[in-house]
Amino acid sequence: MDALKTWNSIKTGDSNSFLALYDSLYTALFRYGLKINADREVVKESIHILFCDLWEKREKLPMLTTDPKYYLFVWLKRVIYKQHTYQNIPLEDLLHTPIEDSIESQKIIIEETLERDQALRAAMDNLTKKQHRYIDLKFFQNKSYEEIADMENAALRTVYNVVHEAIKKLKGSLSVIIVVVLNFSK
Repeated sequence: MDALKTWNSIKTGDSNSFLALYDSLYTALFRYGLKINADREVVKESIHILFCDLWEKREKLPMLTTDPKYYLFVWLKRVIYKQHTYQNIPLEDLLHTPIEDSIESQKIIIEETLERDQALRAAMDNLTKKQHRYIDLKFFQNKSYEEIADMENAALRTVYNVVHEAIKKLKGSLSVIIVVVLNFSK
């Protein structure tokens, strides 16, 4: 899907284009947001605010000549900062890694995030439905093994085994990227 065409369709009120943009960028925005703020809930809320604002302000969106994803990544960063301003948290406490000033370095970070997202999506497509579901629940929805077992009406040992096999399969596909994406300490 052409990103500029999608952007222009959103400007005219096309809800299908809006949903397609949301679906295609959510994971990458989420990962980028975690680089700015380690609190998953703050990042999820910020993405929600971003897309609500995008839809509400769609008629006033600027005409873009480049891919809108960069515009949305910068917008997300501003939303996350605003969230913390309202909560009266010092900006120094917000950042767990320094943010580089140059636009070029920000573009590189965004591109790397998008590349990792594409690689992960491709690797996830190679999993069975059950493996895909369990990995999504465990690492993207932050559910415990016990919660997954309850939700899926499965034995706890089964959940451990399915997740373990899925991670082995993903490691084979992604090697280095998997370490960055999945936090094994959880």
